[in-house]
Amino acid sequence: MRILAARYLLPVSHPPIRDGALLIDGGRIRAVGPRRSVKKAHPDVPWHDLGEAILLPGLVNVHTHLELGALRGLVPPGRSFVDWVLALLERKRHLSPEAYAAAVEAGTTELARSGTTCVGDVTTTGASLAGLKACGLRGVVYREVIGPDDARAAEMAEACAAHLHAMRAEACGSLLDVGISPHAPYSVSPQLFRRCREVQQRLGLKAALHAAESAAEIEYLHSGTGEIRSRLLPETGWGDVPPPVLDVTPVGYLHRLGVLDARCLIIHAVHLTETDLELLARTGVAVAHCPRSNATLDVGRAPLKALRDLRIPVGLGTDSLASVPSLSLWDEVRSAHGAHAGLLSPAEWIAIATAGGARALGLDGVIGTLEPGKQADCTAVSLDEPNVDPYEYLLHEAGAERVLLTLVDGAALYDRRRS
Repeated sequence: MRILAARYLLPVSHPPIRDGALLIDGGRIRAVGPRRSVKKAHPDVPWHDLGEAILLPGLVNVHTHLELGALRGLVPPGRSFVDWVLALLERKRHLSPEAYAAAVEAGTTELARSGTTCVGDVTTTGASLAGLKACGLRGVVYREVIGPDDARAAEMAEACAAHLHAMRAEACGSLLDVGISPHAPYSVSPQLFRRCREVQQRLGLKAALHAAESAAEIEYLHSGTGEIRSRLLPETGWGDVPPPVLDVTPVGYLHRLGVLDARCLIIHAVHLTETDLELLARTGVAVAHCPRSNATLDVGRAPLKALRDLRIPVGLGTDSLASVPSLSLWDEVRSAHGAHAGLLSPAEWIAIATAGGARALGLDGVIGTLEPGKQADCTAVSLDEPNVDPYEYLLHEAGAERVLLTLVDGAALYDRRRS
């Protein structure tokens, strides 16, 4: 049992507390309040004063591909979304298991050092599970599935189910959950989507999938034409696969397949119609907003205001280091703020990066705010001077270089004093 105190404590669920303190016991938060009252109620508990700092919930990065950190700086944006995907897949073919493991280790270190305590990671190889477990981060690791051909759907789904069982066994004793990630409407056949859904329900998993990301995806599902049909599918060896239906949006297509529900996370969600938005709201789907990746690949900007107006859960994700320069969610917050100028207050942006991400991953009952009963996942950011608006300061000044401490379940994953 111990007490952490700081100039400002941001519960996120309640107003900031100047000279606030947090009582941690057994990995859980037991009390939150002004420093004086917490110390008075627990006079014999050792405490640590972080001084001129802001103590807040740990950041939640809802979408990464940690293993693709091995391609950092090697996949420059191309002339189109399909150009970039093809370049990514070509370079990925040459990566070794050792390269994946090293990328994950470097990525988890970067996450912890920048104040992230929870992550939603999509993995093709499963390499990120061991790295995340070793680091001590909380999160959901989604096993990716790709297969545009219906003929192999049953075989691929059962192989995935076996891998998921093994991943669950490996995750045992950690703070990690395992999920499934049918990649996208253009890279997963209808029958494979249905089979993945059966696996998801049978094993009680969460799901994450890329959808409505690019104009090329919209064209492919609308008319069966464009670069996905003419280049991406044949050049990847996936074949010249016609779209399963025509004149449908990605979200509409996924709804027809029955895969949208409150345990589903849609990644990117840039191109949404009013009907799509209503479907997402009605089915309880959450969205991973990745503004820097969207900008790098020039695919457009997600309709954040409409998502917010309909109370669709939204979290922020960095995506992979193959499309962004860092895994810092502070960089993502500032990018989102710039892309949606004037839409949200500083407090609302910080809430999306913490409580919003926790809700998007289905973990809002456990983390995301500093409240008694929740797990002690938090981070501390140093202040230049004591009299600031803490939310304004975090939005404009916070970064990995200012993170003092990152705790998950009350255990320090990063402590700048010891590094």
